[in-house]
Amino acid sequence: MATQSLAAAPILLATDLSAQGDRALDRAVVMARTLGAPLIALHVLEPGGPGAVPGAPSWHRLSDAHREWARYRLGLDLDRAGLATEIRIESGDAAEQILRMAQSAGCGLVVTGAGRNESLGRLLLGSTVRRLVRQLAVPVLVVKNRPHGAYTEGIVATDFSPESGQALRAAAALLPGTPLTLFHACETALGMPGDAGQVSPALQQDLQGEVARFLDNMKELPPGVPARRTIQYGEPETLLSEHVFQTRCDLVVAGAQRMKGIMGAMVGSVAERLLEALPSDVMLVRGPAAS
Repeated sequence: MATQSLAAAPILLATDLSAQGDRALDRAVVMARTLGAPLIALHVLEPGGPGAVPGAPSWHRLSDAHREWARYRLGLDLDRAGLATEIRIESGDAAEQILRMAQSAGCGLVVTGAGRNESLGRLLLGSTVRRLVRQLAVPVLVVKNRPHGAYTEGIVATDFSPESGQALRAAAALLPGTPLTLFHACETALGMPGDAGQVSPALQQDLQGEVARFLDNMKELPPGVPARRTIQYGEPETLLSEHVFQTRCDLVVAGAQRMKGIMGAMVGSVAERLLEALPSDVMLVRGPAAS
């Protein structure tokens, strides 16, 4: 799907109906309103999950009663959203059902929560997000915080790769009106954080040139995107987390390579570390397929 069409496509909310999942629902509603996009709410009943444990309440079992209860709950939550909405209750593996729904409905964004206590939530920071990012051609937004309107600022992490370019394009399409900061961290020799005064002027100039060339290759970006550029020196994940904390930024957008085998597992672990470390919501954007 072309980046320009992401904003017009349906948004898919994948929810486990937990209290943490309510934050993802609220964010999905805000995003859908902002973009004028329809919203599909998906809840997956997983065999072997907590609902299948003998003695569990009837509404929490893998049953038609649970299916109708889930539909009722989502209906209450979305009834006054003022959006075109569709509620889907499916059974099976959570990641497979999310992938199938996103692809069949032509969704432009998948929104989900970061809870851990429910069957879907326990997987979100591990295998489910990896599978979604590896296989989906659209961004995956993992919501941690309660929304208070549209995102006030977004940080797009870049290493000047095609993947981070794709992340910037997706952020520009899905976050109209949100100021975006392009953030690059340059690994220092000892991996310790430092300011520009501790590195050579030649290195600073080279990095400024890298940023300029990176942006020159994306002429289709809207005017004013990115609003700011930030270069820091040290370990990238640490610096990014600290920058998010200090600026109170509520969203980080990062690219994720589509890779298989051992390298794919490494890419997945980086995404998982970002989800664990960052206090903000995180949008992961899959880049072009690796050769």
